[in-house]
Amino acid sequence: MQVNKLRATLKSGRIALGTLMWETQGRGVVHTLAQAGMDFVMICTEHSAYNLETVVNLVAHAHAAGITPIVRIPDLQYQYVTRMLDTGCQSLIVPHVRSGAEVRRFVEYAKYHPEGRRGMAIYQGASTAYEDVDPAAAVAHANGNTLLAVLIETREAVENIEDILIPGIDLALVGHQDLAQSLGVPGEYSHPSVREADARVRTLCKARSIATAGALNRPENAKSVIDSGAQFLLYGTDLVMIRREAERAVQAVAPFRKTAK
Repeated sequence: MQVNKLRATLKSGRIALGTLMWETQGRGVVHTLAQAGMDFVMICTEHSAYNLETVVNLVAHAHAAGITPIVRIPDLQYQYVTRMLDTGCQSLIVPHVRSGAEVRRFVEYAKYHPEGRRGMAIYQGASTAYEDVDPAAAVAHANGNTLLAVLIETREAVENIEDILIPGIDLALVGHQDLAQSLGVPGEYSHPSVREADARVRTLCKARSIATAGALNRPENAKSVIDSGAQFLLYGTDLVMIRREAERAVQAVAPFRKTAK
């Protein structure tokens, strides 16, 4: 059965580096990211047009390439959680959580007994890497290799953070864009209220041994992001990396372009 390397990395206190996919779809993308040495690929289904079949194919290719797929589901619904897990993905991020009750429901959906009530789907399929395994062993393996993450991006989530960061949650990401909007300061990511909320989340995560995420806008900023305590380093997106390389080429050629007469 598939071992969740990303979860193991974070639990050991080590750093994991990856990027977000929400536009590109080819299998070559995930294989290229793996060959480049990245640890994970975050597949976004909240803000993309990806359908289930596309995501399942990306997850399968990620496993084949040796890179961990982590899917941001669109919303907290049973079908979004279990269908992803049953088709082979072991790492999920739920957006817009606001209360401890929602997070407890997330854990219940994603974990088998005794930690939750996930529907049994042990049938020599993708969830067990197509192996013929004992159901009890498969249940224990799944519970130990499922990584669950929450996005903290609302005022309510910050206010309820003590109830949200519970056992079963392995990773917390602060969504600064939505959080700033929720706090009434859209686009002001350095506003004191946003910084205070971010610090509160990070402090509690550290106390409860929950990994935190950091946005790595430029490779040269890696040290400062890591020094903030972040382990889950998210470097740009598929489009950001394509654009940066395109801009580098344009800038290199610019001096040689001739002005049209």
